[in-house]
Amino acid sequence: MRKRRTLFGVLLIIAALIMMTLPVSEADAAASASDFVMEGSTLVKYRGTDTNVSVPDTVEIIGESAFEDNTRIELVVLPNTVKKIEAYAFWGCDNMDTVVLGRGLTEVGDYAFAGCKGLKQMSIPANVTSIGIQSFGDCVNMTDISIPAETLNIHETAFDGCCRLTIHCDEGTAADIYARSFYEKQKEMAEYEDIPDYRPDDTDEGDNEMVTPEPTPTPETNEEQGNVLGSTGVVGNRAFVFLESGGMDVIETTPAPVDKAEISSSLTELADAVGSMVSIGRTESLPKYTVVDGRIVADQAYYRNTELGEITLPEGIEEIGQFAFARSSITDITLPESVTIIGYGAFYHCVNLTSVELPDSVMSVEPRAFDYTAWVEDFRNSGEDFLISGGVLVAYNGDDTTVVVPGGVRVIAAEVFAGHEEIESVRLPDSVRVVGEAAFEGCTGLKRVNLGEGVEQIKDRAFADCKVLEVLKLPASVMVMGLQAFGKADVIFEGEVPEQSFEESATRLSNEEFRNPRQDTVQPGVTVTGESPSTARLEGASRSYILAVKKQEDRSELETAWKRVQENEMSENMTVYDLQLTDNSGIPIRKLGHSGLTVVLPVPENLIGQELKMVTLDRNGQLEALAVERVMLDGREAFRFRTTHLSLFGVYGTGHASEKETLREISMDLTSMRGAPSESGVRGGIVMAKYVVGASMALTGAVTILSGRTGRKRRQR
Repeated sequence: MRKRRTLFGVLLIIAALIMMTLPVSEADAAASASDFVMEGSTLVKYRGTDTNVSVPDTVEIIGESAFEDNTRIELVVLPNTVKKIEAYAFWGCDNMDTVVLGRGLTEVGDYAFAGCKGLKQMSIPANVTSIGIQSFGDCVNMTDISIPAETLNIHETAFDGCCRLTIHCDEGTAADIYARSFYEKQKEMAEYEDIPDYRPDDTDEGDNEMVTPEPTPTPETNEEQGNVLGSTGVVGNRAFVFLESGGMDVIETTPAPVDKAEISSSLTELADAVGSMVSIGRTESLPKYTVVDGRIVADQAYYRNTELGEITLPEGIEEIGQFAFARSSITDITLPESVTIIGYGAFYHCVNLTSVELPDSVMSVEPRAFDYTAWVEDFRNSGEDFLISGGVLVAYNGDDTTVVVPGGVRVIAAEVFAGHEEIESVRLPDSVRVVGEAAFEGCTGLKRVNLGEGVEQIKDRAFADCKVLEVLKLPASVMVMGLQAFGKADVIFEGEVPEQSFEESATRLSNEEFRNPRQDTVQPGVTVTGESPSTARLEGASRSYILAVKKQEDRSELETAWKRVQENEMSENMTVYDLQLTDNSGIPIRKLGHSGLTVVLPVPENLIGQELKMVTLDRNGQLEALAVERVMLDGREAFRFRTTHLSLFGVYGTGHASEKETLREISMDLTSMRGAPSESGVRGGIVMAKYVVGASMALTGAVTILSGRTGRKRRQR
């Protein structure tokens, strides 16, 4: 902990030295003050175009929305004269990665830096007494912030959405008390990247409660299929329609709060009935099913559903999707022998779930699958060491230095032993086939491991951060090994070198350390290959990425998804693209969380001049609608869209566009989130301020290093 505090101080000193060596020419000093719109001593609006901005020392207040949505700025230096940063001042400055706050600052206003996805580190000056509502909300890439003892008022939402953040502070201060609460809240951020309008608590009333409206329009009778009746509800701003088993039509209705109606808690009927409809949101509404093709309980299908009780799933279900039942009212579940995968957070925070029967077919239990369920919490209080169901070791509650996993266990679920620093040796029975993701990660005392003779797969980071585990012998039975599966241990292969694999967690943009990419020396941003002219921008990009765009001749996956929800045939003029995003690790990045990817591609020749629509597939292969805009790129008609996941995409025409429409020209600068530094360098000509603030940063860094001996940084995972 002291080492990290020292490292943070060293980084501050280095940043100060870099800043003080930034060149400032005479031309820069004479730059027009019109870039800064002032009202008295308040900076009302910055109108400049520079990437590095130094605010004049005549400014005492950074006004509301003064820099809002400025995507060019990378560095901002505030003089010591600035006393207050008002609400929304730097809201949405995605490229801004460095902010130097002057010593005179006393208040950081509401939402001041919210959505600044490029920010990684910051030091709050000693004069700051308050940090407002979501001041740093959704700064998803921020890893470190130093808060002084003088800061007494920190709003409980100040750092909401900062899922990677470590707060550096002195023990016993207001910041320390806040940090303790914040780290507890961090544990509840499992859904943050996956759930729209995510709320961590279960106490909210209103739109998170299942209600049953009057259906509009009234379902019609289909002579071949019988009557199709639906029960509709709203969960987290998403509309759900549960169909009876008589037919296959999907009836979309308009939610309206009325008295609750009974909804069957038996998913056998729901699966036979084809499932439910979910509203897409921003553009059109397309139906989605809770049970996809009778095989998959879809991601988030019953998230926060308050009408569930005892459930028995029908035969044929193979996968329980990510957060499928999370935070629902489910009490008991029995899974069929066909289930093989239980997805990430599938039953996360199901506080009423007391009984689970896993079948012998389950081969994968992903992280957070049963966290905070009554089933696991009751086990924690039982005094037993192992929670086993259907041959799956779901949880461990022991504290012995030597662990012998019971015979008959086939699968060790993800993270079961993670963080048990007391464990020194582990013996697995020959019955174990799979060692789950991060199963022993962080077992820093682990020295000896006997894997048995039957293990076939060892998943990502299974033995990562096992610092004293020097040698690991792999039996000949091992066929597949994951990323960083063995940490730094030397591996002895008794058979052939296993095939390399990776888990879905490694395909999340935020889990860069899981992919463990090589050192990146290339300009941060996205390079597009496969289509020209084309460009792309990844919000908050901190390294270089490659977006490979490939036209697909095979349209069958999109056609299958289309037929589930559309009465008409898929358009013959649809062009299908496969988009793959990678960093230099080579691992495909599929889920972007809150860091959206904006892409501009040339319009296919047969669609030029037409109105365009666009669809894509979600992780379960279900159809989603995307907003699409026609633009001009490098003199050619193009289309632009934004996505938070990578999959197959289809664009098609719906008839000729208006001849009077003028398409906006898009700059190729979109290729990178960060433009090259402007020739004018730092604006405003405040050369002295640059050195004064730089010296202040260096001093803060030195104090941070020295205080590491007496202060304490708290962090919980």
